Amino acid sequence: MDRDDATPPRRSARVLRFPQSKVAPPRAPGGRAELGITPLARQLGLADNQLNGHWCSRCEGLWYGHSLEAQCPRCGNRHG
Repeated sequence: MDRDDATPPRRSARVLRFPQSKVAPPRAPGGRAELGITPLARQLGLADNQLNGHWCSRCEGLWYGHSLEAQCPRCGNRHG
């Protein structure tokens, strides 16, 4: 019996963990650190609802800034 090309391939029933914003990161034992708002976001006068949260793996915390910013305001890490 030939398989129909429109039939998707079978996938495993394995559940993959996905980090959620309301779950403490696994590597940060006390939760997460608040690293503050970037100088650019302050200079632009962005409101809280215009800020995006970014994760810094080096500081193990969240910093807030413009969506296109990539550098942690505390340590300068640019690799998440």
